[in-house]
Formats: sequence, structure tokens, C-alpha cells
Amino acid sequence: MSDYIIETSQLTKNFENIRAVDHINLRIQDSVIFGLLGPNGSGKTTTCRLLTGMLQPSKGTATVLGLDTLREGDLIREKTGILTETPSLYPRLTVRENLHFYAKVYDIPKVEIKNRVEELVDLFDISEKINEPAGTLSKGMKQKVALARSIIHNPELLFLDEPTSALAPESARMVRELILNLTEKENRTVFINTHNLEEAEKLCTQIGIIERGKLIALGTPAELRKRLQNEILTVISFSKWTKEIESYLDSKKAKVVEINKLDSSVSLKLEDIDEETPKLIKDLVNRNIGIKEVKHTRPTLERIYFELVNGDNSQEEDE
Repeated sequence: MSDYIIETSQLTKNFENIRAVDHINLRIQDSVIFGLLGPNGSGKTTTCRLLTGMLQPSKGTATVLGLDTLREGDLIREKTGILTETPSLYPRLTVRENLHFYAKVYDIPKVEIKNRVEELVDLFDISEKINEPAGTLSKGMKQKVALARSIIHNPELLFLDEPTSALAPESARMVRELILNLTEKENRTVFINTHNLEEAEKLCTQIGIIERGKLIALGTPAELRKRLQNEILTVISFSKWTKEIESYLDSKKAKVVEINKLDSSVSLKLEDIDEETPKLIKDLVNRNIGIKEVKHTRPTLERIYFELVNGDNSQEEDE
């Protein structure tokens, strides 16, 4: 069995004259939150459907939990939890009835269903709504119940398609906390489709960026940041700006690529942020230059995303 919980090779899907997924190569280990980022129509949902065996690829292969998506799609769907963009609850059934129904769908033994439902009610804090029809719940509460429904059979892997789409900020925060809880406390792997960059920044430990069906970037947030060269990362605040400071920063010794003076502080682009910042601070201190504050401004995921999407998004295709 593969060391990866999800692995694809040249995964491709064509619809008539449209290539929705274009030679995607993925390797995702367990107990991570993987975010597939991209605008609407970029191929996120199609990728998810390929991985769960709902669609057959036009080319390439994929395995999920060691199972082949082409031949073992039914088994993959039995062993994973899937949350679509809509909650997919029965509106006339109560929350309890919905959870009991899905427990039976997943063949949970009858003697275990009651305890499992109670576990989920406690985990998702939905006891006050347990006897209310699902159709009367708020969007945020429906999403909580839908998330509970998706893990009722204790799946190792969850597929979440836009889990906070159209939710109010408070409800979205609540759902994000539940997702983090599932990974940190229950060691589940979560695969999230989203175009919400703020959400991905808060949740994901590994990120893939998809554009027009192509995977144009893959890695941890730290690895993606390294792809941006000479980012503004260091801000130094001085008690007083002097010609000596300016002269030193302009010198080759400082290895500063760009200087932007802001009143009594300066923002810098350095050749190597991790290596050069300590040297820079040490040199300034040795010159008795008063420093009030030093801080790094790391590139946001939003900046990384737009830099990569608008830059060179070509990908080698191994035929």
C-alpha cells in the first residue's frame, strides 16, 4: 500500500472540447488538511469527483486509501466522508432522524447507532437542535449537522467542497474550528476545495493551486512563500533616522535589494530573509544605531496565490 492517503499520476478529465483536469500529480499524506485552491470553474470539484470515483478519468490514475478510483469507487465512498457545497439533509426529518438515517446507510450496527449519534451531538454541540427539523435550521447549523453526518461512519478521510460557502462570518468560523478539531484531536485527513484564500490560510497545512485544470503549485505555505523572491519581509523601526543608517543600508554589505523609508522606520527586501536579518540587526547594533522594533511581514496566501496565478503557470506534462 502507498505511503500516501491520496496519490494521482497524470490525472486528466475531458468533457467534449474542455479539459477540466489537466495531468494532475498529487501526493497527500495522512493527518493533514489539504486545500485545493482555485477560482470557480478551475477544476476543483471535478478533481474531487475523480478522487471519490464519481467520475472516471480520461487519462491517468488515482488511488485513495490505497484503493483504485477507477475500479473501487464504491468502496472509496464507503470509507470516506463527503460534504458537498450543499448540506444534503432531509428537511422534514429532525437532526436526530437525519443522523440515524445516514448511520443506517453506512451500515453501522443498530446497537451502536444511538451512542454514535450522541458522540456527534456532543462533538458538534448540537444538542439544543437535535429534535428540530433540519429544514428549520440556520445555514451554519445545517453545515454543522452535515459535517456530523459526513463522519458518522468514522472515515479516515474527509472531502469537503466549499465547506463555508455562503455562511455568515460567525458560522464560517464555527465550521473552521470543527474542521481543525477533527484533524488535531481525531487524526483525520481533510481535503478541502475552496476559493476562499483566508479560509485556506487559517486551515491548511498543505496547499495545491489549480488554474484552468492545471496544478500550478503544490506545497506547504512555507514552501510556497519561498517561490516569491525578494519579498518585503523585514521592517525596522528606529528611534531616529540618520544619514549613517541610510548610508549603511545603501551599502553592499547590508545585502538589501530594495529600501522603502517610512517616517522613522524602513521596510526592506533582502536577498535571504532568514540568513540576512540577524546579520543586519547585529551590524546596526554594533554601530550603536538605536532600534525600537524589528518584525517580519510574511507574504500572505492571497499574495502568493495571485503571484502564481498571474505569473508563469506552466506545468511539465509527462506523457
